[in-house]
Amino acid sequence: MACLWDWGFLDDCFGGTRIRVTDVDGLVERRGHFLLIEAKSSGAPIPKGQAILFDALIKNPKWHVLVVWGATNKPDAAQFWGSKKFDADEAKIQEVVRRWYSMANGDSQR
Repeated sequence: MACLWDWGFLDDCFGGTRIRVTDVDGLVERRGHFLLIEAKSSGAPIPKGQAILFDALIKNPKWHVLVVWGATNKPDAAQFWGSKKFDADEAKIQEVVRRWYSMANGDSQR
């Protein structure tokens, strides 16, 4: 935790709005396709600002956002943003990330 930055010093850089810098838990690029992974504790809601960001990102078909809920390294649910939430464990997360990679790599049609 000591290495995590507190981006609060940038809060007044956004024209008096409530915009705040968000952290990114994981980000992968493959052949111009992007997978952003956001981790949340079990049952935690997605803050409004992050929801706005995720909505904007997935308007570009090359961007995918995977939200994973659970304790650290013990996922219990996941959701590709814009799709239905599903039960998940590590094996299920690996499966959906492998499918994303296959799509991004051009191995299969989306």
